[in-house]
Amino acid sequence: MNSSIPDCTSKCRSLKHALDVLSVVTKGNENQIKAFLSSHCYNAATIKDAFGRNALHLVSSCGKKGVLDWLIEKGVDLLVKDKESGWTALHRSIFYGHIDCVWSLLKHGVSLYIQDKEGLSALDLVMKDRPTHVVFKTTDPTDVYTWGDNTNFTLGHGSQNSKHHPELVDLFSRSGVYIKQVVLCKFHSVFLSQKGQVYTCGHGPGGRLGHGDEQTCLIPRLVEGLSGHNCSQVAAAKDHTVVLTEDGCVYTFGLNIFHQLGIIPPPASCNVPRQMQAKYLKGRTVIGVAAGRFHTVLWTREAVYTMGLNGGQLGYLPDPNGEKYVTAPRQVSALHHKDITLSLVAASDGATVCVTTRGDIYLLADYQCKKMASRQLNLKKVLVSGGRMEYKVDPENLKENGGQKICILAMDGAGRVFCWRSVSSSLKQCRWAYPRQVFISDIALNRKDILFVTQDGEGFRGKWFEEKKKNSEKKDVSCVSDINSVYERIRLEKLTFAHRAVSVSTDPSGCNFAILQSDPKTSLYEIPSVSSSSFFEEFGKLLRETDETDSIHDVTFQVGNRIFPAHKYILAAHSDFFQKLFLSDGTSFDFTDVYRKDEDSAGCHLFVVEKVHPDLFEYLLQFIYTDTCDFLIHGFTPRINLNKKPEEYQGTMNSRSNKMNCHEDNQKSAFEVYRSNQAHTVNEKQKSKPKSSNKGKSNGEDDPVRMLQNVAKKFGFSNLSSRYDGVKFENGKINVIEKKTGNKSKLNQKKCSFLCDVTMKSMDGKEFPCHKCVLCARLEYFHSMLSSSWIEASTCTALEMPIHSDILKVILDYLYTDEAVVIKESQNVDFVCSVLVVADQLLITRLKGICEVALTEKLTLKNAAMVLEFAAMYNAEQLKLSCLQFIGLNMAALLEARACIFFVFSDENAIYIFFCSKYIVLLLTYNLFLKNEFCICFFPRESMFKKAKTKAKKKPRKRSDSSGGYNLSDVIQSPPSTGLLKSDKTNSVESLPELLTSDSSEGSYAGVGSPRDLQSPDFIAGFQSDKIEVCFYLLIIFYMYFSPVSPPVMDLRTIMQIEESRQKCGATPKTNLGLVKKS
Repeated sequence: MNSSIPDCTSKCRSLKHALDVLSVVTKGNENQIKAFLSSHCYNAATIKDAFGRNALHLVSSCGKKGVLDWLIEKGVDLLVKDKESGWTALHRSIFYGHIDCVWSLLKHGVSLYIQDKEGLSALDLVMKDRPTHVVFKTTDPTDVYTWGDNTNFTLGHGSQNSKHHPELVDLFSRSGVYIKQVVLCKFHSVFLSQKGQVYTCGHGPGGRLGHGDEQTCLIPRLVEGLSGHNCSQVAAAKDHTVVLTEDGCVYTFGLNIFHQLGIIPPPASCNVPRQMQAKYLKGRTVIGVAAGRFHTVLWTREAVYTMGLNGGQLGYLPDPNGEKYVTAPRQVSALHHKDITLSLVAASDGATVCVTTRGDIYLLADYQCKKMASRQLNLKKVLVSGGRMEYKVDPENLKENGGQKICILAMDGAGRVFCWRSVSSSLKQCRWAYPRQVFISDIALNRKDILFVTQDGEGFRGKWFEEKKKNSEKKDVSCVSDINSVYERIRLEKLTFAHRAVSVSTDPSGCNFAILQSDPKTSLYEIPSVSSSSFFEEFGKLLRETDETDSIHDVTFQVGNRIFPAHKYILAAHSDFFQKLFLSDGTSFDFTDVYRKDEDSAGCHLFVVEKVHPDLFEYLLQFIYTDTCDFLIHGFTPRINLNKKPEEYQGTMNSRSNKMNCHEDNQKSAFEVYRSNQAHTVNEKQKSKPKSSNKGKSNGEDDPVRMLQNVAKKFGFSNLSSRYDGVKFENGKINVIEKKTGNKSKLNQKKCSFLCDVTMKSMDGKEFPCHKCVLCARLEYFHSMLSSSWIEASTCTALEMPIHSDILKVILDYLYTDEAVVIKESQNVDFVCSVLVVADQLLITRLKGICEVALTEKLTLKNAAMVLEFAAMYNAEQLKLSCLQFIGLNMAALLEARACIFFVFSDENAIYIFFCSKYIVLLLTYNLFLKNEFCICFFPRESMFKKAKTKAKKKPRKRSDSSGGYNLSDVIQSPPSTGLLKSDKTNSVESLPELLTSDSSEGSYAGVGSPRDLQSPDFIAGFQSDKIEVCFYLLIIFYMYFSPVSPPVMDLRTIMQIEESRQKCGATPKTNLGLVKKS
């Protein structure tokens, strides 16, 4: 690098120097660039090339933030534009996607609204970079944003503070209500939801809010009087509100000073919605409503009806009798013609405008009906403002020469806007004075200006160009020019914080405004998916793995010569028969074919079932546990032996027992024993011969389907019995003629509470009685804990879980029902995050997916950054993708709001996630731990076992107590040790496997003497604070990988030897169904 003194001055304009600077900026690293700019040229920071580009422009384009910050410290001009396109450094950073540079420029005061030569600001570049599928429609779920002076609480923000830019009315977004129409008036506002509900807020005197009282509402409140109706349109004026339902009924409420409510007899006011009488409409269906301060307008396809104070805006002459009010809806006769079909109507305080399907525009004012334009086809919206009424009609409320000039605004389907003002002679098309082309999709009009919404979701405020009149001569010329002009020129000013706009509205005075914007999630297509349910598969696995020696089953059935270990709660939850059986304990049960007989080898109740084929009972258990059965599969071949009758199954066992007794009789000679056995064999053969009376067997005796159906009825499984109605047994196979699904039975934690055999206790002391079989079937963590020799498997005290009761309840409800209704309905993002943390730690993948879906549905512009950081921390991949796409689609709104989304992985809480082939390394630094930096490696199961075996071969592991297992409650409730997981090998990658496979109790845990010294994990603080504890992860891995087998207790060496032998010889899957009872 050349360190010589530059041969130039501080005003250097050398093109060669500029090219050298730009070349180094493009190809060098940050240190090289800084050194070169400091030594090569005195004016290196600001020198420009032929296109007007300087070092700042190139640094922003290349995304070299370190150099950018260095140039900013040097005091370079951040607003300088290049000659080529008029782009600033911010334009270039946004165009090339360097968000960190964008944020750095914004922090130093660079404006997002500086326009280039094409009239595009940096914010416009972001909006133009949207994918093509992002299109905003009025049918989208929409949120309400309001702003203005808010003098009368009309904005709905809960205060009287004025708002200078659009802000979200969060009441609707929190409650999931989407608004499709907003009407703003001087004293109140009306909101119509997409589901047809009406909300109002503002000043309530006179009953204009329709809540049954005259109280002021600071936030929108549902009009309960209309809750039973599906409303389609609302209109409002200063003192009253008009609502139209989908079936054509009209409801009005508010002050009735001018008889504008259309209620007969006319009350002074009405504070609840009252239906307008339909007899005046001659059986016609109302399709639209409009309102001004002094009148109300209804219209059908054939006619227009008006009512209220007749000051010339109702469309007919004054009453000859001097009556100034029109109380009932009255048809405008001037528009009653067979060729007139109405499509649009609008009203202001002093005028009414009607549009026909033929494109004719009529103005009702000054007691006349004037035709203002013809053949204006495909009009989609019409608006009117101003108008003067005859003050003599009501001198108390009208002023002489009061009112404003009339202005009519119309928009067609192509987005063209037409305007008619009192100073003009004809309807003129509007032209926009704006650097680039815009396509209008909605309009709003008030006395001062116009508001527009474009197809790209932008919002604009428009003002008419006023000709400068310096003298009387020029004044006459300007008037002639204005009258004869073909177009109406309007100057546009872009609205801030409008990026997804679909509709806009304003009050008549132009003091308050509202804009409807599509929900930020509307265009989101990276939606997390929930994995398919394995609920019944897990219970089927529990049934297959159950045997007489395990500690999970609590009942055994002896059917013929076979035994079936099972679980009382699962049977009782599906059948009232078994519930009564277990309640009576089998002693006083009135069903003689099932009775209790002592206990099995594990000390559980043993019940004998007679007159039922063992294979049929096996299929019955299959249905109870899995909600399906092989007999419901088309083409299945039943493996059942029908040669024996059900009554003989028990007799077979007795006969075998008698044989054994005969052989053991030492008093008989060998010949006597031989003759006795021969006689016994002949008698059995004679018994087995079919009798002549059995030739006419009933159809059900040799049909396994009907036999299983009868067994299902016998044990109270009507659901299974009804599903077999469409099944037949033909040619030795199952033929499903009509497939019936039936209602899948669900488990209930509170049902059969007398069978609860384990209690969970939350960290706040709340207890939850549970059933061991459900916990073990649904979660490997509980299966390893409760089915082994750990103390938790046999303790009588409650199992203390370091989880809050609200979260523990969600976890248990999910384990029982496979659903998480609370998560779907909850609006608390922090609570859902808490559940996701626990689900991630307990490895409940499907519940974690449900939480990811719920969090995606609750994404907002305010919480997107927090949720993204949370998703990265807990490896919620689907949620992370959704957050990233959400931020990308709404980058313009986030930039304008200065949302700190660019430091999701901030310097204070840095998280680096490395995805490796088979394991994940989480490196959490800075404040994520109390004092120490720590690295946790989650190794695959194979590598963990390999390391464990190597350690175990050196020295057998010693237990810390004589009970044969550790007590989880002691581990969890122990006081925190000094220092978190301190060991001799600090931050070693092998610290975790060494911790798991340590040889002795002393030093086997990093910094602690036994498992009881481990610090208690805090599930809630895992995301609420910066203290992340890994103790619970260790406990989970202990239970999953190193749980000892059922008693007798074996050490780790024995376990590893068994594992090696099983891998060498190949372990055969064990099954409990159809175990033959040994005699």
